Amino acid sequence: MNDCLKILKAAREAEFEIQAELEHIERLHKILRLPSRSAEYAARMAEKLAVLERQLNECVDNACDRKREALVCLSALTGNERTVLYRYYILGEDWRKISDAMYMSERCVFNIRKRALDKLNYPTGFSA
Repeated sequence: MNDCLKILKAAREAEFEIQAELEHIERLHKILRLPSRSAEYAARMAEKLAVLERQLNECVDNACDRKREALVCLSALTGNERTVLYRYYILGEDWRKISDAMYMSERCVFNIRKRALDKLNYPTGFSA
């Protein structure tokens, strides 16, 4: 696997890590708002939320670093190739959402993805 693909995959994973942390924090906020909770329970939950929010900040910092590296890789591409990879690796969208947003079939999106990854793998145009 080439370096650009590793970098792109790391950016996508970082996006999913942020989404998971946000969902966890959101669930805890909902639990905290439930009636009939003691002040002691609320204080414990507030402490847990503070820890999770610090972890989320670390995830966001990590994601920013990974995405910055990924954007450098994507700068070698233009047009639909760049858009498809950006939406998939940076925004974390699935193939169906990308194809719908771009008014293309999934097969067309996959073909664009393949061409783009080939260009990133062999930027000089020569194949191995």
